[in-house]
This record gives sequence, structure tokens and C-alpha cells, in this order.
Amino acid sequence: MSKIPFFSKLVFCILLLLVLIALHIIPLPILETLILYVMIFRPPWFKNLVDQLYDR
Repeated sequence: MSKIPFFSKLVFCILLLLVLIALHIIPLPILETLILYVMIFRPPWFKNLVDQLYDR
């Protein structure tokens, strides 16, 4: 797995969250569905992302 600088990964996560918040204004439960998916299935990509963000 390639090493992506911490700052660029953090900026990407912030931008993604802002997009999800903007989509939340539209009456579509996108953010809730994503959170539910992460809580139920516990995908490895989410744990890796959190580990990389808090590893620093």
C-alpha cells in the first residue's frame, strides 16, 4: 500500500465529509446509510483509514 502524506489524506477526508453534509441537505439518507454500513459490516478500509489518521 502506498504511503499518502497525512495532510492530503486529512484534506480528502474533510472534503468528503463536506460533500456528505451537503448531500444531507437533500432529503436522501446518504450519511445515515454510510454510517449504518460501517457499523454493521465493519469494512477493513474504514479501520485502515482511522488507524492511518490517528497513527500520527
